Amino acid sequence: MSETYFQEDEIVGKIYDSRLINRLLPYLKPYLLPMILAISCVILGMGMFLVNPYILGRVVDLGIKPKDMDTIKRLAYVYGGIEVFVFLFAYCQNYLLQYVGQKVMFDIRTQLFAHLQRLPVSFFDKNPVGRLVTRTTNDVAALSELFSAGIVVVIGDIFVILGIATTLVFLQPVLGIATLSTIPMLILAAYYFQSRFRTAYRNARAAIARVNASLSESISGIKVIQIFNRQVEREIKFDALNSNHRECQLVSIFYHALFTPIMTVINALTIAIILLLGGSMVLDGKVSIGVLVSFLAYAQHFFYPIRDISEKVSVFQSAMASAERVFGLLDEKEEVGLVEGKTLAGVKGKIEFKSVNFSYVQNRPVLKNLSFTVYSGESVAIVGHTGAGKTTIASLLNRFYDFQDGEILIDEVDIRTIAKKFLRGCTGVIQQDVFIFSGNVLENIRLWNDRISLEAVEKIADEVDAGEFIRNLPGGFESEIYERGANLSGGQRQLLSFARALCADPKILILDEATSSVDTGTEKIIQKAISKLINGRTCLIIAHRLSTIRHCDRILVLHKGVLVEAGTHEELLTRKGYYHKLHEIQFKEEENHLARSDNRRFV
Repeated sequence: MSETYFQEDEIVGKIYDSRLINRLLPYLKPYLLPMILAISCVILGMGMFLVNPYILGRVVDLGIKPKDMDTIKRLAYVYGGIEVFVFLFAYCQNYLLQYVGQKVMFDIRTQLFAHLQRLPVSFFDKNPVGRLVTRTTNDVAALSELFSAGIVVVIGDIFVILGIATTLVFLQPVLGIATLSTIPMLILAAYYFQSRFRTAYRNARAAIARVNASLSESISGIKVIQIFNRQVEREIKFDALNSNHRECQLVSIFYHALFTPIMTVINALTIAIILLLGGSMVLDGKVSIGVLVSFLAYAQHFFYPIRDISEKVSVFQSAMASAERVFGLLDEKEEVGLVEGKTLAGVKGKIEFKSVNFSYVQNRPVLKNLSFTVYSGESVAIVGHTGAGKTTIASLLNRFYDFQDGEILIDEVDIRTIAKKFLRGCTGVIQQDVFIFSGNVLENIRLWNDRISLEAVEKIADEVDAGEFIRNLPGGFESEIYERGANLSGGQRQLLSFARALCADPKILILDEATSSVDTGTEKIIQKAISKLINGRTCLIIAHRLSTIRHCDRILVLHKGVLVEAGTHEELLTRKGYYHKLHEIQFKEEENHLARSDNRRFV
């Protein structure tokens, strides 16, 4: 995987980006009430929190003069009651913030997933799957943390800091200002460590991304690793990445471990100032012992929100970077024309390519002035060397890409005027590499379309000769299928794809190298299934093995994006052109393969 991918994970955003915040605010709108309640709980809880140190000082002063026990008792009840309310407000605040955070995360992730479903195929050609999964999981979770443990909590922390500072100055201006004299030291320490936290966080994030990528790659390619005995080499590579991640984490731990005692030292220095100056003022009768106790209590609580804000900086930076990436993905243009356009009544399946030119990259044409016609119900094979443009024809017919020049017509209608959703509904594609979803056989065939009954699926499976092997599975049509169909053979996966295509009941069927990766015995079974599948449909068969297309009505031969020959199997062999050369090459390859097999048999 390219280093560019990991460089994106190394980016840590600004602490605050108004542009991104403004884009996030609409997601809060449906949950405005719980958000307001959460903020109210924060303010009320923090307000009550500021009262108790003052009450504690009053109790001390009254206790020194043991003549007002009733007031002491009342204050003790008030103190206890406030603690109860502080607990309740804290509980409600945390619950509501987590509730809002989870709801926002759910909404963004749902929107993001739906958006991904509507992006064009060309987008996925250029973006690794791992990056898109990271955007939908990790980055959305970072945004959730911004709401559940970020903005509102920091608001509460700021409220506490300002409240304590104001209260200290109000209780005793000289002692209050002296107590607050350590704030510049706190700010400098917080700033110094915040920048270190940011660097350490960025490096650790990039390191764990590399570890995850290596782990995913190794697990996906475990068969290749074991076949070629490269386990030790992969372990060495993984150990290096894992060690790098460990070192990055240790740097982060070092700064976090150093930050806490430094804050404690500054806290102790503040308390020393209070004791020295406050004690002197008590002796001089300028303040009471109760006020001194209140100052000590406030000083103890003054440092927690500052420490919390300093640590929240990384949350804000991570959230801003994640928001940038998430909104960047949401800003990708969705595929146009999915539902906009014509729908055809009674599709017959006639296909026409008229002078079509297409290139994936400018000035590197893949198809050149391509013209041909496939009549309704006709089966036409397309052959040619790798890179001739065979699969591109299937992609253009489904409008996964739009061609630059010419016309492609279905039943005399330009496909660019047809809604893509309708177009793909009447065009089925069976690929060489069949994708099987985790789940059961039934859902892999009908693709979660509950309108297709189990009885209908069973009938379809029998039509393509897949019913027998399915019923022999432990759970029949309810049998669990592993990821990518790991517990099925290549032929079985292909037969499932045939049943899947028949469930969609397309009028036009495209078989893209559907038998190239199976053995000869399985190929015969698949060929039998294909003959049933193409019955009554217009069929384009993109083939590598020429032996599988002799039954086709016509064969089109492509060479470097140009149609060089067309005709039946016998006609093309008679002409002794490109098709004849392809046939000779394959015939010799098959002869050599059989000869090698016979030699091994007699060794």
